[in-house]
Amino acid sequence: MSPHRSDALRNRETILRVADEAFAEGSDVVPLEEIARRARLGRATVYRHFPDRRALGLAVAAQQLRALRRMVKQQEAAPRPFRELLAMVLAMQVSRRPLVRLFRELPVRYQQQKANALITILTPAFRRAQADGQLRADVRPTDLLLVFEMVEAAVAAGSAAVHQDDAVRRVVDVVLDGFFAVVPAR
Repeated sequence: MSPHRSDALRNRETILRVADEAFAEGSDVVPLEEIARRARLGRATVYRHFPDRRALGLAVAAQQLRALRRMVKQQEAAPRPFRELLAMVLAMQVSRRPLVRLFRELPVRYQQQKANALITILTPAFRRAQADGQLRADVRPTDLLLVFEMVEAAVAAGSAAVHQDDAVRRVVDVVLDGFFAVVPAR
């Protein structure tokens, strides 16, 4: 690999890491200029890799989907409860508000594509959990879309709430309890 190519790859990885961290802060999307500053790169370098915030958001989301796919594959060898996996996905949804905002700005067909990709990744673990009796027999992987929308509605409705984190956590617990065959003791 040429030095220029390895520098470009390293810069891209740095930009993605910094952007992912920025997407976990607050509710506003951090401008690309700020991403460049935090990554200690020139603005032109960031724009060369990602022409706009949407492109950067999609790249971060794709990276997270790849990580989730690897995690689901690893679970085949050492399964952990599907509830933990789903709770982790929902925690990402709740904590990455700027990324969710960018996702919501996409045309509907792209939103559906990305949502379907997420469902496709989660389906094998979902089916294993259902076969193991963890999940109710009458739920389908596509029902996860409803779960994501309910959590999204709870986050949006709780934006002015004093104890929003607690309220969202309770909503997530209630939604998950309804999805699973056996409700864990608290």
